Amino acid sequence: MVRGILQRVKSRIRVDAEFPARYKVQASSVIGPLSSMLGPSGRITLASLKWYFQESDRADFIEYAQNPLLVGSALNAESISSANHPDDDTGANTNSDKLNKTQIVNLDDQITKKSGPGTSLPYAIYPLMKRTNSESNDDRFSIGRIKGNDMIMKDMAISKRHAIIRIIKGSFYIKDCGSTNGTRLNGQTVKGEPVRLSDKDIIQLGNYKFTFLTPASLHDFLSSA
Repeated sequence: MVRGILQRVKSRIRVDAEFPARYKVQASSVIGPLSSMLGPSGRITLASLKWYFQESDRADFIEYAQNPLLVGSALNAESISSANHPDDDTGANTNSDKLNKTQIVNLDDQITKKSGPGTSLPYAIYPLMKRTNSESNDDRFSIGRIKGNDMIMKDMAISKRHAIIRIIKGSFYIKDCGSTNGTRLNGQTVKGEPVRLSDKDIIQLGNYKFTFLTPASLHDFLSSA
């Protein structure tokens, strides 16, 4: 069934002027089985992933997930086994005046708050897939605080338009969009040119960290929990 769905997927690739012309875009599927399971913030619930993980073998899970995912830093073997973690995905409410101005944060601070915007971000999972009703360019995923981004991260440390992850020749690259608190890749600040992402890289947006995992690595991660 999954294979039948995947065979019907067609990618539409457009050029984004923010990336240098020498980076030629290659088609990559961004609509797939996960698309219908994404919430308004572009997230998928851990429960949904665990369900499919339990119901499928490794090969089918990898084909089902299709593209890499950003996995929040608080998700580990212990938290995966527990149902007691925030899973908020209220992306539709991100135009509030309270979210109008980005706050400057200490990027080395540990996140200790227990409630309020951003509480669930350390537990969030963002597949690099488009929602079925997405109108944004198929070769990029915009990350930001407000509605209109593919990955909405509702926290004052995240800029309205914080970063972009772009598909270039089948690989994924990240570029900061002049955000207030910056973007880091494995501890190094991302500036200027887009930087290629590799499996298990650590992406830091403001003071939130995510691991870039391929579907195979995600399956192994869930297997170890």
